Amino acid sequence: MNKQIIITILLTLVAIMGQSRKTVVWENPTAFIGESRIKFEITKVELKETETVMHITVNFIPNYWIRFAKTSFLQTPDGKKYSITSGAKTGEQEKDLTPDSLFWMPASGTAQLALHFKPVPLNTQEMDFMEGYSDDDFKFWNISNGMTKKKVVLPDEWKNVKYAKDETLPDAKINKGVATIKVKMLGYKPNMKLKLYVGGFTPLGIREHWYKLFEFADDGTVTAEVPLWLTREVHIGVQGLANANIVIAPEQETHILMKVTTDNRPFVAFKGYFAKTNMDLSTAKNRFDTYRDDEKTYLKVKDCETPAERIQCLTDLFHERVAAYRKSKYTTATKDLLCMTAEADFVQWSRNFAFMFGQFHQDDDGTIWRSYDNINKNQEQTRYMLPLSDEENTYTWKYLNEPNSPCSLAFWETDISVYDMKAFEKNAHNTDLHWIPVLLKEANQDTVKARLELMTSEDCKAIVREYQAEQERIVRQLASQENIFYQKYDDVTPENILQTILDKYKGKAVLIDIWATWCGPCRAGHEAMKPMKGQMKGQNVQFVYITSPTSPLATWQKMITDIDGDHYYLTKEQYGYILDKYESNGIPTYTIYDTKGEQTYKHIGYPNIDKVREEIGKAMR
Repeated sequence: MNKQIIITILLTLVAIMGQSRKTVVWENPTAFIGESRIKFEITKVELKETETVMHITVNFIPNYWIRFAKTSFLQTPDGKKYSITSGAKTGEQEKDLTPDSLFWMPASGTAQLALHFKPVPLNTQEMDFMEGYSDDDFKFWNISNGMTKKKVVLPDEWKNVKYAKDETLPDAKINKGVATIKVKMLGYKPNMKLKLYVGGFTPLGIREHWYKLFEFADDGTVTAEVPLWLTREVHIGVQGLANANIVIAPEQETHILMKVTTDNRPFVAFKGYFAKTNMDLSTAKNRFDTYRDDEKTYLKVKDCETPAERIQCLTDLFHERVAAYRKSKYTTATKDLLCMTAEADFVQWSRNFAFMFGQFHQDDDGTIWRSYDNINKNQEQTRYMLPLSDEENTYTWKYLNEPNSPCSLAFWETDISVYDMKAFEKNAHNTDLHWIPVLLKEANQDTVKARLELMTSEDCKAIVREYQAEQERIVRQLASQENIFYQKYDDVTPENILQTILDKYKGKAVLIDIWATWCGPCRAGHEAMKPMKGQMKGQNVQFVYITSPTSPLATWQKMITDIDGDHYYLTKEQYGYILDKYESNGIPTYTIYDTKGEQTYKHIGYPNIDKVREEIGKAMR
């Protein structure tokens, strides 16, 4: 082989090697996908000298459209932006997409796409994708090849955090106040628009299940204030990152250091109230999922052939779970909370076996489905799988009737009196606490009065009486407002209530909105209709809002101040009759009546505003 041929071969090899270095490929890169109704997965990123290509899989409702703005761009840590150039497919499995044009999802609900951008530097380790800066724009944060792990740099005030060796839950004593949760998020970027969720419980002095979202400031901090009457386990989380249960208390501060991550482990450290226990709880869920997962319990008991085998299997699972908790290095408080949850799950399964087991179905291929729809299908099979006599149904609590058990979420999700008839004798204070939320919902005041006389805790009685006084104040205030009808039509029979309301608006078109304060789509519908109602102000149409006692009075009073129209708070029977008349199985339910009092339109669920506007226009003619 002559010298010229050798040189040619070497130059060719060098050229090939050089060409191969001009493309950097990230297979299955990590990324934090911002909040979206659409599920995105970045499957590959190609960094080339001529362009950067991001391959994504999209899962969304079949035959619905999505759209990527032509203003979309990639942004590197130095702040430089690289604009989108096309959405041309690169393989047979992908679909073509044109920026700013509608892309219709296929019938499968899954589409593979390729987004092309101006080339980012080949040595880029991380970047963000952004459609824009508005809340509705798609955002994929911290896209990286996952090979280079970034070291977490702790703020000075979080360095050398020291935890207590042990912590024990306090006795559940009433101490009304505000618990404060302060969070610092490492790696936060202003346009992430993340929100901290706090909830999962009902404070003693109100009827409504408490949950609230707190938006992070641009510096990655957020403060949440939570009304409490005693130490409580609550649920917190950030969508897309992770969630956990923590313990908070009135007039105490809980400090949390988190990080933006894709590994489902965003909790870095805790300080303040019950810091060690909260650190334990933030990791305990992942560690012990195998014990408390209902699907795994189903798998354990599904092959048992007799009731005796089933109750023994459930008992063994309960003891195994408790033993695992007790052997852990967690604080005493953490172990107690986990044992309380285990006990609540055991009682739920053993005393409501047909319901729990009946939710599940296993296909021939081994796939397990969990749905409440399965209960009716399986009820004949499950009804007698674990029958218990009244005597067998009685259960004596080992963990959930201790003085500190009301600190646990499990305590409030379990009706102790059903399974432990001697609960009051063992722990009267806990029984009194359990009665508070029941009495706040009780409409018969004679029943409330009788129960209060049986309660032994003056602190618990005071909470109920304070609530009653607040309700009386609200009723007096509502009575003076012309557009609010609370208890004014309670004596009207359910069969006549709808016509009684419509008779007030003879000669007008009427839109009736049936809703509840706890209904998210209802509240979203109110917001969506605001512009339309503003445009129709002064026209011959009346907006009427109807709710029932499932809406806490104080919450209802607060919410309707921002909803222009007439408001009716009907009895349970009146409300139910109207829904039955409209053949409605859900809320919100909307109906429109014309100027002659004839129903012309009905819709269940979130409204199509253009259609509603059109139908109101017809009804006013």
